[in-house]
Amino acid sequence: MITSFREAELAGWSTRSASYDQHLSPITNQVIAPIIAALGPLDGRRVLDVCCGPGHLAGSLAAEGAAVEGVDFAASMIAKAGENYPRLTFQVGDAEALPHASDTFDHVVCAFGVMHFRRPESAIAEAFRVLRPKGRFVFTQWGKDDEVLNIVLSAIADHGTPISDLPDAPPPLRFSDPRECRRVLEASGFTEVRDDLIETTWTNERPKALLDLIYGGAVRVAMMLEAQEPARRARIHDAILGAAKAHVFDGTVVIRRPVVVASGTKPSSA
Repeated sequence: MITSFREAELAGWSTRSASYDQHLSPITNQVIAPIIAALGPLDGRRVLDVCCGPGHLAGSLAAEGAAVEGVDFAASMIAKAGENYPRLTFQVGDAEALPHASDTFDHVVCAFGVMHFRRPESAIAEAFRVLRPKGRFVFTQWGKDDEVLNIVLSAIADHGTPISDLPDAPPPLRFSDPRECRRVLEASGFTEVRDDLIETTWTNERPKALLDLIYGGAVRVAMMLEAQEPARRARIHDAILGAAKAHVFDGTVVIRRPVVVASGTKPSSA
């Protein structure tokens, strides 16, 4: 029986490497260019991609000339990353206890990982530790106006029941607030902190594909749905599909997913 947040996350992501790559990567890949822009020149720089998932960010960093390593706590994600980018180095590891020496990397990135950490400050401290002085750390998080999440949570609130037996989890929207991103980065020792909000969109010709995205590209929300009684879950599904149909423009479902891009520099004196 799964009793902890970390166990639930690991179990969930361990079975979603292929579905994540199919359903979520088309959205998360939209933040690659802003992440690269936040880092600056990459040629010859050594970069660590924490929570590398299927490896697309790492692959793009390598294409810019960086020497990239990827780490993820799910072995299936590491396998998928290695399949996608066989020339790069990926390994299983814990973001809250990175398997790297201090002052190793010129940059550290973490795309859509902080909401999955039991202790986000520990993971951010680890990024700070393994960075060389003057290195940049960049992470991303879904914004508070993420329409996909709002659609799902509204449907659960209207048609579901509270689920008490899910493992306790950190607040999922904590880092959706750019001010909180800035506060935590500065408290962790970073300087030159930025918190930028960018737009991404999920598009698909099939409204039902939104359910594929939810079940195939999320863990906590999928658990909330799977824990509902079948009749309630069916009503939740209907509400989600109705909301998706309300976002159809010229035959395509278009749903906004704002993203916070937060970054900071390790001081030269650290």
